[in-house]
Amino acid sequence: MKKVSSVLRKIFGFSSPKDNDFLVWAKTEYGKDWRFAYEHMLDNNGQPPPNATKHMTNNNLKGWV
Repeated sequence: MKKVSSVLRKIFGFSSPKDNDFLVWAKTEYGKDWRFAYEHMLDNNGQPPPNATKHMTNNNLKGWV
């Protein structure tokens, strides 16, 4: 089974499950700019882009927590 999952990851372009997590996070947090965030995380050992924190706060929830 490991060989099958390894082959599938190569076919679909993911070298590890961690890369898929980066892709999901980038698409969720950055919308149309997801490719920039994804490439940045791949090149910098998973570190989000410097301005990622502004995207991670929800202004609608301020005062509720």
